[in-house]
Parts: sequence; structure tokens; C-alpha cells
Amino acid sequence: MAAHLLRPAGRCHCGAIQLDLELSRAPDELRLRACQCGFCRPRGVRTIADPDGRAIVRADRPEALNRYRFGLRLADYLLCAACGTYVAAVQPDDPLIAVVNVGGLGVPEFEGRTADPVSYADETPEDRLARRRSYWMPIEIAYSAAGAGASSSSSCGVDQSSSP
Repeated sequence: MAAHLLRPAGRCHCGAIQLDLELSRAPDELRLRACQCGFCRPRGVRTIADPDGRAIVRADRPEALNRYRFGLRLADYLLCAACGTYVAAVQPDDPLIAVVNVGGLGVPEFEGRTADPVSYADETPEDRLARRRSYWMPIEIAYSAAGAGASSSSSCGVDQSSSP
């Protein structure tokens, strides 16, 4: 059972995407990271993960999320289709694992904190996958008609892709 439930934890700019977090530790105990890659740095991305917790991304329908791959093409970067907010990076493992962009989703528990700058440019694909499997958190992507009622989970297939 998660020790810290944040429901909703945050939303994208337009409100179409919601994030719920089930954390095993207090938010101030989780490392806040600022990736320095060409995608994350210009967007001011600040991510967290809790391998013993869980994230739930909620949207009305699959089309509300765009997926983008770049670089080594090992993860899907989820973007709100309406406002473009970067929501999470999801690695299609079983189960799905992710880091979530608490900065872009306005999660108040992480506001005002300084993020640790990180660079993964020198990682091999194998090293990157291993790091993510040890650090990233389980994620569920739930879709529901009109935001309430029955929901279904989704695997994170690639809808859109691009090279840098």
C-alpha cells in the first residue's frame, strides 16, 4: 500500500490529462531530476520516479495523448494532444515503467525544489534500459469516456515517432 496518495497530483496545462501518484515515500524524499537533453532542458522538465510506487495517467481517450520517440528510441514520451504538455516518459516493459514530469504537470509537492541536473548522453542502450528498470516506476495509462465511468488500461504503443 502506498504511504502517500496524491489524487489528483497534477494536470496538463489544458486539464485534459490528469496524473495520480501513489508514492512509497514522502515527496520530499524523492530525487527530483532535470534531464539536460535537447528535448527536456528547453521545456524545463523536472521528473521523479518511485520504483515502489505507481503513477496513473488519466485521459478520456487514447487520442488525448501523443507519443514521441527520439534518440535511442527506447521510450515513448507522452504529450497532451491538446496543449502539448510533456507528461511522462514510458518504457514499454512488462509492466510499463516511467518517469513523470511533475514540473510540467504542476504537482505542488515538488514546486520550489531545485532539481539535480542529469545527463544520460554517454549511456549505451543496455545501460539506459538497466538504469530505467532500477529507478523508474510502474505506470498505468487509464482511459475513460467523459472522464468518469468505466476505464481501461493501455499498453504504450507508438503513435508518432521522429528522429532528432
